Amino acid sequence: MNGQTYIEVNYNLAWLEQSIAQIQSYSWLFEWGMYLFLLATVAIAFWIFFDSTTKRKSAKALVPRMVSMVGFFAIIPAFIFRFTGTADGVTNLVRLNAEPGAPYYPGPIHWNVKWLLSGYGSTIALIALAGILISVVALVVYASTVQRARPSTEFVSALNNKFSELERQVGSVKQGTASSYQTSGPAGQGAGSNVSNAATIFDRKPQAATIIDKPQSIAMLTVLSGSNRGQIHRLPAGDVKVGRGSTNYIALDDEKASREHAKLLYNGGSWVVFDLGSANGTYLNDRPVSGQEPINTGDTLRMGDSSLQFSKTG
Repeated sequence: MNGQTYIEVNYNLAWLEQSIAQIQSYSWLFEWGMYLFLLATVAIAFWIFFDSTTKRKSAKALVPRMVSMVGFFAIIPAFIFRFTGTADGVTNLVRLNAEPGAPYYPGPIHWNVKWLLSGYGSTIALIALAGILISVVALVVYASTVQRARPSTEFVSALNNKFSELERQVGSVKQGTASSYQTSGPAGQGAGSNVSNAATIFDRKPQAATIIDKPQSIAMLTVLSGSNRGQIHRLPAGDVKVGRGSTNYIALDDEKASREHAKLLYNGGSWVVFDLGSANGTYLNDRPVSGQEPINTGDTLRMGDSSLQFSKTG
């Protein structure tokens, strides 16, 4: 009728005015606030997804990813409420059947009429506010749990020095006491045996020196740089896989290393190394490894940010 759509509802004018007045305090949200909220939630979700994917921490970032998406979708009802009431420029007027002879309600209603008359206007505004809050919480959780900073270089250096000093002290004590106890008879022999078996393995956290002693070792890999710097891995005769995965014989705490990066193979008295299709390649003395290449004492392997020096023990 004259390009207008008339919607008849059985509510009086006072009730309708009260419903509209309830969301007047949220008029800023439905005019410009929801645009800013939508932009902020999209930016937060994009950054969490992009950063966690780049740093290969998708599994750890699963909860922040899901929470950020919940925040994004909480903003959408505000747009539906704001724009579905006047689709195609049609002015919606509410006829007040409860007041016979009363004129049509003056002026267009710029919100979804069904939701307005159901009293959902204020609720939708609160949901939008909760959405931006949820997105901020997702950002804080991601930054605090996934983006934890590594120990400072000064701290790691001091820790390495302390453990190196402790190793020297234990080594000298073990040698001196073992020789003196061997002349003390059965009791002395027992004491010397206990001393000689004491503290032969030092297991440290990443970035501190670690001696990992495994049976029948005939070679060693010493980590010269990277998060595992200082670790010494004793290699048995056989296949030795190196990579970021925890199932490898040598597991590197290196985001640039592939899950299974390279393999060292003992074959007939000599060692060879070959790449396992890693993303960033394996380098032997700064040359990319192609196929199987022999490796000898003093050679250096580079995988990601980690450098390892090879040496034979037998």
